[in-house]
Amino acid sequence: MFFDHFAWSIALRGLQYNKGQTLLSVGVVAISVTLIIFLGSLIGGLQARIIDNVTGAIAHIDVTPAEREILALWQFEQPGVLYGGQREAIQPRQATIEDWSVWVDRLELSHPQILAVSPTVEGQGFVSRGARREAVRLVGMIPRRHNAIVDVESDLVSGRFFDLDSAEIAMGRPLAEELGVGQGDRVRLVSATGNIADFTVAGVFETGYQGVDSVTIFLPLRDAQSLFGVGSAVTNIGLKLERIFEADRVATSLEGQVPYELTSWMADNERMLSALRAQSQSSTLILVFTTIAAGFAIASILIMLVVSKLREVGILKAMGATRRQITTIFALEGTLMASLGALAGTVLGVGLSLLVAQVRAGDDRQVFPIEVTVEVVITAIVVAVTVGFVASLYPARRAAKVDPIEVIRGN
Repeated sequence: MFFDHFAWSIALRGLQYNKGQTLLSVGVVAISVTLIIFLGSLIGGLQARIIDNVTGAIAHIDVTPAEREILALWQFEQPGVLYGGQREAIQPRQATIEDWSVWVDRLELSHPQILAVSPTVEGQGFVSRGARREAVRLVGMIPRRHNAIVDVESDLVSGRFFDLDSAEIAMGRPLAEELGVGQGDRVRLVSATGNIADFTVAGVFETGYQGVDSVTIFLPLRDAQSLFGVGSAVTNIGLKLERIFEADRVATSLEGQVPYELTSWMADNERMLSALRAQSQSSTLILVFTTIAAGFAIASILIMLVVSKLREVGILKAMGATRRQITTIFALEGTLMASLGALAGTVLGVGLSLLVAQVRAGDDRQVFPIEVTVEVVITAIVVAVTVGFVASLYPARRAAKVDPIEVIRGN
């Protein structure tokens, strides 16, 4: 259909002859494609920032021991059996992973998506310096392993992280400023179990993640084991994946291999993901209606063109042009206008997106998290050209049905 040299020559002449209508159609499509690329890049960037804020400072899959239910002896009382003594409240012991070193090695080789494995001892506690006291999250870890989960080393403001010695910690700059401490200062840590120990601030970092910088203190694994009284065990094993949206699938595939509970970040943030999906659907509807409007504009212009060129169409048919060639001429015009508009819109859309991405706040933070992807650009071009072609079919077929004798007679 589109390889007819005669149809191509007539279609190109038609576009050049009707420059006003051609430019109008190209402009409508260009605006539509610009909106598709800009809105798609903006929404994609916003979603990427939200997801990064959630997953950037946590493991993508968390391996934890199952909590054991502790039952008192008197809960098994039998009729006629008496128990002596005084009933006392039971202090449950924190569930731990005893053989963690074995499972760290196994998990590293268990799935190709797993990039890093980090055993940790985590819990709540307090940090104090003089009269100042703050509630914090204490994370005992192996620095080089955990840095693959949260990149602290690259975000150090002062001091060190990889080479933390015993009785040394690293904390975020906001927390350090709140306590009025810096590298080399001594602070006191109190765990949720009541154990107390003094530590030296060896590193101060600023990752940009509020949940890490303001409330988290990193300390060597053995110090955390002692502080929380878990012996040589750990409370968590964190996994980082190559593709974060594979977390549910990877966790499910590991369930039969690991005798512990596996929780993905997607399961913990289901509401947020549902909201993002709803946002994507809403933006898709907006873009669909924008594209449809462009299609109607092309169809309307081509219908007007057919009506104004009925005599020329009749002459072409009288000269031997077939219905197929007439259909091809107008279909080509619609597709070419959409293609030109798509190209112009791509340049404008990408340019606008990159320009807006340069807008910075006072702290040099990007205001609009634009993320231009090849997928968004290709989708915009394909959709625009397809809509242009489909929109041209009705006026093209209408032109093909013109009776040359009636038109030449003026009827």
